[in-house]
Order: sequence, then C-alpha cells, then structure tokens
Amino acid sequence: MSEPQLNLAARLLSREHVTDTLEARIATYLRRRSGVTLFEMARDIPGFSGSAQWGKSDQNIIIWADMSEAAVAAMGRLVDSEDIVPTPTNWLVYSFDGGVLDMPIAEDITRRYAKPHWLPLVFAGNREAV
Repeated sequence: MSEPQLNLAARLLSREHVTDTLEARIATYLRRRSGVTLFEMARDIPGFSGSAQWGKSDQNIIIWADMSEAAVAAMGRLVDSEDIVPTPTNWLVYSFDGGVLDMPIAEDITRRYAKPHWLPLVFAGNREAV
C-alpha cells in the first residue's frame, strides 16, 4: 500500500473506532433510562455534539442538529439494530431539557416537507435486547 492509502486506511479505522466508542457510550447511557432527548445526550455524552444533522434529508425532516458525525452514525446503527427505541414526543419535553430546534414540527414521518421540519424523539434502551 502506498503512503496516501495507508493514511486513508488509518483515518477510516480511527473514524470507525470513534463511532464504535460513542455507540457503546450511548447504549450504556440509555440502558436504564427512558424518555431521553438528544439534547440530554449532547449535554451528557462526550463526543456527541458537533455540526452534523441527523434526519431524513429526502423528506426535509430533521431529528436533531449539532451532532457529531460519529453520533449520527452511532444513533443510526443503534436504532437499526433495535438496541435503542425512538419514540415521537412533544417538543415541550425538549424545552424542559433546555433545547429545541427553531423550525416547524413534523407531524407525519411519511410526508415530504418543502422546508425543514423537526421530528422530536425521545430514546430508551431496548429492554428486550438487554
């Protein structure tokens, strides 16, 4: 392998390690909790915050902003593997925690919105997976 290929491989492995580590932190955090907002996770889990958005871009639905790319990847993997359970919630839950997104609320997960809409979710560890 050439030097640039080795550097790329090292960066990819490092990024994967960061995602794996963050995934483990999130799973541990949610293992015995329910009703946890992404705002709480950003506040309490090192490496969660960043400048990426998580959502369904083809539908203009934003689940949360200001997440690290590793957090977006980790949350996606945890939801896909059903290790954590997302549940739609009222935006006031986020307000009580201290953070909301300044955009209209997505009322329908299947709808394609013309402008970005926020889908407030809370999370819990999957008790059946434990």
